[in-house]
Amino acid sequence: MQKQTIAWVAAGTVVVILSALLLLVTSSTVNMPFGMMSRLSTSSVAPMMFGTSAGAPEYAITEDYASTADSSLVAPGMMRFAPPEVPPSAGQTAAEVDQKIIKTGSLSLTVASVAETSPMIVDLATKAGGYVQSSSVSEDQDGTRTGYVTVRVPSDKFEATVAAIKALATVVNVESTNGQDVTEQYTDLEAQLRNAQAQEIQYLEILKQAKTVDETLSVQQYLSNVRGTIESLQGRIKYLSNATTYSTIDVSLTEKPTIHVPTKGFDLVSTIKEAAQALVAIAQNLGVALVWLLVVGGGILLPVALVVWALVAVVRKAKGKNKKR
Repeated sequence: MQKQTIAWVAAGTVVVILSALLLLVTSSTVNMPFGMMSRLSTSSVAPMMFGTSAGAPEYAITEDYASTADSSLVAPGMMRFAPPEVPPSAGQTAAEVDQKIIKTGSLSLTVASVAETSPMIVDLATKAGGYVQSSSVSEDQDGTRTGYVTVRVPSDKFEATVAAIKALATVVNVESTNGQDVTEQYTDLEAQLRNAQAQEIQYLEILKQAKTVDETLSVQQYLSNVRGTIESLQGRIKYLSNATTYSTIDVSLTEKPTIHVPTKGFDLVSTIKEAAQALVAIAQNLGVALVWLLVVGGGILLPVALVVWALVAVVRKAKGKNKKR
């Protein structure tokens, strides 16, 4: 009897322990983050939804998946795809890649002749493997010229080109250079691009396995967002690559003021003609003023003069009558 009691107690203890373990496993599964549950359910859910063959990549579909970026794009009740996870990539560090530096320079120069110096700057940039971004020359009333030239040259020729341009000046009024290191930004963009491209490949695999219209539309929406991200990253990388490959040099040119005898553009005959035209214009303006005075002034002064004359006549007549009395 005692042995039977001990056996029952042992059996009860085993049942309690097993129940506790089962409860613990169930609780852990319920509290498990959704991403982990999705991965755990892949082997059972994906083959049923997509009919995948053994060994093929499998992706889970869930009703409860919520994407902070795309949840508003999916209709209520629609099957939503958990985005494929891309292994994190630290990318290359700044020490492992060439430095990416945006170099810019600004020069304000006084030169003997702007008309001659401007083409020389263009020639220097072209020989260095660069090109002209903009160029302009203007002339003042006294005959002196000013000019603005912006050139872009390979970054490794930046310092040499700046020195060559300065050698063309009689006076260097202002000189400034700036270098912005964007190596870290460039490397980060490349890492983001690689991850986005890997994500695109996985979405394309998911799309091949989609069987219903809702599944296809949902995957295509995510695929479209990823491709938009890829294009944006490629554009930013292209901009930084161009900005670091070619440096920009802005040059302002002025001439030293000089006295010209005779002054530029002097023509005696033209000056006489201009003076005669001015005299005619003055006479015309005086004639117009006289006409306005006669017409407008006469229309106002004549009635006033008649009233004054009538008043004077009445007063004189009254005085004459008083004298007779």
